[in-house]
Amino acid sequence: MGKKATAFPALCNKLSDPSEIENRVVVDGNLVTSRGPGTTMEFALVIVEKFFGREKALELGKAMIFVH
Repeated sequence: MGKKATAFPALCNKLSDPSEIENRVVVDGNLVTSRGPGTTMEFALVIVEKFFGREKALELGKAMIFVH
């Protein structure tokens, strides 16, 4: 409760705090949320960053030619 989040547009009205709904990916502590299938790469790289650090996430993003 009280966490920042985003969601698929059709579900945004279910969030108690709509302040982050326009963001593609939102991180609040250990909670990571995204808007939908179009944000999959950003979502995945944030999870990599959480587990292995920013340097590894940047390395993978560059290797996959993902510009963020």
